[in-house]
This record gives sequence, C-alpha cells and structure tokens, in this order.
Amino acid sequence: MIKERLKKLRQKNKLTQIALGKISGVSNVQIGRYENGLSTPRPETLAKLAKVLEVDPAYFKDKYKFQDNTHLDEHMERLKRAIKTEEDLKIVLALVDVFYHKNEAKSR
Repeated sequence: MIKERLKKLRQKNKLTQIALGKISGVSNVQIGRYENGLSTPRPETLAKLAKVLEVDPAYFKDKYKFQDNTHLDEHMERLKRAIKTEEDLKIVLALVDVFYHKNEAKSR
C-alpha cells in the first residue's frame, strides 16, 4: 500500500527519487526501497515524506483508499468545466452536503 501511494504521489508532484530525497532529508536509495516494497518507512520518516508531498501521513494507510482514486483528478476537472455560475456552484455544494450528512449519519 505504502509503496504504490508513495510512488504515485512522487510522480504526481513531478519529483525524482533523488529530488524527493533532497527535499525530505530521506536517502533516495531508501525511497527506492520503500517504493519497491523492500523496506517500510518508520512513522517519523513517513511524516517527513508526507509533509513534502503535502498529504496527511494517514494517507499511506488503508483507511484512506478513496484518496487513491486514480480518476479523482479527472472528476475535479470535469466539475471545474461544468460549473459556470454561482448558481451551479451552489447546486454542486448542496449535493456534496447531502452526501456528507448521509455518510456522517452512517458512521454514528
């Protein structure tokens, strides 16, 4: 799980392993080992990488599977193109609120 998400985020941010290593203070060799599943980062190392990649360290854990949705960026772009007016935005936000409250009720 960590290996796929780390590599995907690094590539999404257009960083090489060397660049990510320099910015985070984590060896690029070690980053390669994490991405290949040969080693698992310690929590403090994961926190350093998460900070550079601008995600919560918990993103690398199972419970954040939805964030790994490869089509999420595409959906966001579709929304940006579809929303033309303030009224459109209000409708979309109202729908988001409906789903948010529905899921909040389920989790109680």
